[in-house]
Amino acid sequence: MNRRLSGFCTFWLLILSAVAAVAETVTLPLTLDHRLLGGLVQHAAFGGSGRSVALVGKPGDCIFLGLAEPRFSSAADLLRLEVKLTVRVGSPVGESCLVPVEWQGYLELFQRPVLAADTFQLSLQTVDSGLLTLERQPATIAGILWEFARPRVIAHLDRVRIDLAPPVAELGNFFAPLFHDQSPEKIFASLRGGAAVVTDEAVVVDLHAEVEEVYTPPVGGHPPLSEAERTRLVELWETWDSLLVHLLLVMAGESLSQEDRDILLDVLLEARYLFVETLTAGDLDRDFVREQFVEAWPRLAPIFRRQLYGGNSPNSLGFLAFFTAADALAVFDRMGPAFGVEISRNGLLRLAAMLDGKETTLPYSAEVDQRLREMLQLPKERVERPERPATGIRPGAFVPRQEKRAVWPQISDIVDFFVSTAHGAEIPSFAEILRWKVPEKDIDGYLQRVRAVLAGATALTLERGEISPALRPVFTEMILAMAWQESCFRQFVVKNKTLTYLLSSNHTSVGLMQINERVWRGVYSRERLRWDIDYNALAGTEIAELYLQRYALRGTPAKGIADPSLLARSVYAMYNGGPVQYQKFLERERLGQLYRSDLLFAEKLQWVQSAAWHELSGCFPRS
Repeated sequence: MNRRLSGFCTFWLLILSAVAAVAETVTLPLTLDHRLLGGLVQHAAFGGSGRSVALVGKPGDCIFLGLAEPRFSSAADLLRLEVKLTVRVGSPVGESCLVPVEWQGYLELFQRPVLAADTFQLSLQTVDSGLLTLERQPATIAGILWEFARPRVIAHLDRVRIDLAPPVAELGNFFAPLFHDQSPEKIFASLRGGAAVVTDEAVVVDLHAEVEEVYTPPVGGHPPLSEAERTRLVELWETWDSLLVHLLLVMAGESLSQEDRDILLDVLLEARYLFVETLTAGDLDRDFVREQFVEAWPRLAPIFRRQLYGGNSPNSLGFLAFFTAADALAVFDRMGPAFGVEISRNGLLRLAAMLDGKETTLPYSAEVDQRLREMLQLPKERVERPERPATGIRPGAFVPRQEKRAVWPQISDIVDFFVSTAHGAEIPSFAEILRWKVPEKDIDGYLQRVRAVLAGATALTLERGEISPALRPVFTEMILAMAWQESCFRQFVVKNKTLTYLLSSNHTSVGLMQINERVWRGVYSRERLRWDIDYNALAGTEIAELYLQRYALRGTPAKGIADPSLLARSVYAMYNGGPVQYQKFLERERLGQLYRSDLLFAEKLQWVQSAAWHELSGCFPRS
């Protein structure tokens, strides 16, 4: 047996046990997108520069036959391969060429893909052909030229074999550790190639195996997770999150449509918010990561297939193995729990290795990744450190709602005085941190300073020019209301006689704007979110703007845009619970079934809009 197949056959021999009496056929799809197929054929049959190959002679010779620019498409149930054809035939006499006859155009071949069931070699059998001009109109050429070219071209292309054994073996390596209850002494398996079907955009090769159920879930379900199991599941999810970011960053250098960018952002944020929610509720179970993967994959796969199958990557077969493994995981998931498939950390690392063509550790890093910020279309972090004027807040930085029209033209003035140690690489000094300890006296002065920080962060965000002038007042009010709702304007608290950063009850969100460290991992620095009030404020305004621009304004009904307060409340619902909360909030609003958090934020927003700062006594009761 082919050595490259041995790993995959061993996989089946290790995981399929005869526990049940009835075998079942599992069909796993191996999908070759037209661009990938073209790249594989190019590698096998076109070795020259510019995706070309000389079958006879070389360009400029008296007798020359060359092919170039292979391109696949579908023609009903056949593949259509178009190649540029150059034919030149003359009589060489010394260094001269007598009576040369030359033709250049396109040859179209209609081919049937055939998979060898035992070796996984894919061949393309030509069943018809035709000629086109350079303008792709039907053409004919001199009989002598066609008699010379046709048999050589057909023979060359019919000899092409695409070896699918490596991605098939990778599939086995990926799944081998993912199954429960291995019983080698009772195992049998048979894997074979099936039909190769032409679809509109690909050739889909079926891989068949006769398997029997190998896993019986415990009666009454799994026992509750032990603390060690829970820790391992959290670590597994962190690896999955790292893989998800890795997948997004593979796309970072590609030309993505706005729709594709939105999908990638949705998948990342939804996965992270759901994990935080599940972890907080204590509902984390053994299937959580697998379910998230299977849920995300149908949304990611079309983007990846379009972007990665560029046709000329040295890792084309690795991409194919990656897609096949992900598709197969979805197949096993649909077959139910009887196969007992679990995602493992090694399995996720294996997926990343397929994609990269090399091993990777997928570290769960808290460091900022500028490529991820770029992917999310967030501004690059600033590095300059303007000095904070000793005079503090400039006159007019905070005015009652009715006076704001006179202030908005001077946004640049607010930017001038705003200082963000967040934009440097250093954590603030202890003296700077101590300035933000809530004092026992002069609460008004403290609040004025915090509001100055929020005004500066808001001004920097508005300076980007993404938010329309009509919405700037409510955006500013929304940021103040968020800080009021999330932290009572506090970055730090005293616990056990120690000044430390404000941490949410579920230990995931920090500081003035309560930025969730897991949700925004890699986008913002964890340490600076904790210890730098300016950085925390700016992160909150950027996140609020992202939800406003990417979700609320794109999806808001007309009545929502007409009601700026409703718009702000919808943004807070997402800030609190992720993008999925947008439509859910609007439905809660329609039914009059708002969450307590919705009502509390609406209250804070109304207080900000009416300048009811005396209500802050609930945050800082006066003695």
